[in-house]
Amino acid sequence: MSEITVIGGIKGKIVANAGEQMMAEQENAGVISATYTGTARNIAENLGRLGADTAIVAMAGADFVGKGAKSQLEELGVDTSQLHLIEGENTAMNIAILNIVGDLEFGVGNVDVYDRLGTEQIDEALSMINGSKMVCADGTLSEEVLKYLTEKTEVPLFFDPHSEEDAKKARDFLGAFHTIKPNRGEASAICGMDIFSEEQLMEAGKWFADQGVKRIFITMSGGGVYYKEGMKEGILRPEQVLPFANEEGAGDAFSAAILDGTVKGMDIEAIAAYGMKAAAIALECKCPVNPQMSEGRINE
Repeated sequence: MSEITVIGGIKGKIVANAGEQMMAEQENAGVISATYTGTARNIAENLGRLGADTAIVAMAGADFVGKGAKSQLEELGVDTSQLHLIEGENTAMNIAILNIVGDLEFGVGNVDVYDRLGTEQIDEALSMINGSKMVCADGTLSEEVLKYLTEKTEVPLFFDPHSEEDAKKARDFLGAFHTIKPNRGEASAICGMDIFSEEQLMEAGKWFADQGVKRIFITMSGGGVYYKEGMKEGILRPEQVLPFANEEGAGDAFSAAILDGTVKGMDIEAIAAYGMKAAAIALECKCPVNPQMSEGRINE
């Protein structure tokens, strides 16, 4: 059994950057990139690159995107035995077309396959899940599946909300999660409080603790992270804010570090620092996961 099981979404992403003013009804010159992404997949890839013993539970299409994403995770040592590729189904995908200044001009997304991950798939993977030391659920899962996981999982359960809207799914049973890592907006969406000042961060931390959550991390983009466990709480700020290539993958790298650090027995302050370092490495790369992510890089 793997020490960490990650449950949630896998997605393909295509970004087209126009090289000149775009014209309708014709092919426009530009630069096109394609990557694998999705919260659970990104967390699993980061864990694989950190050398953590990891498995993933997810649904994707039996298309070239799904097969490629599965193959890449397997190359990193991630157990994909519960990553189901469904014939006739499309892997979740989004396409973004950016204009000459880099702003989104058009976007198309399809995540219908996420709905195919239900309680039946959780039951099928339950021995793997409960054989882990830590389990991660991302917010792309339905409210039904999230609640089912809180009822069936016998090991510490970690929640990465994924988005402000998805964060609200877990509000009524939040206390069943051992650890959570929302960003400031997601935390506000869950607890209903404005979170701008340090005092408001601590009020929100107390609210989450009162619900029953043991470990709380609230990330603040370039502002660092607030953490709380029992009476121990604090805010860890970056020593300096450096230019970054892409902010998309930092949160997923932080989540991977929380999972890895927990399994390694780190205390909450050490995990917060570990997560900050992982997020900093993620920010160096335009990809959802920096291929240079490793325990050695973090230790540097």
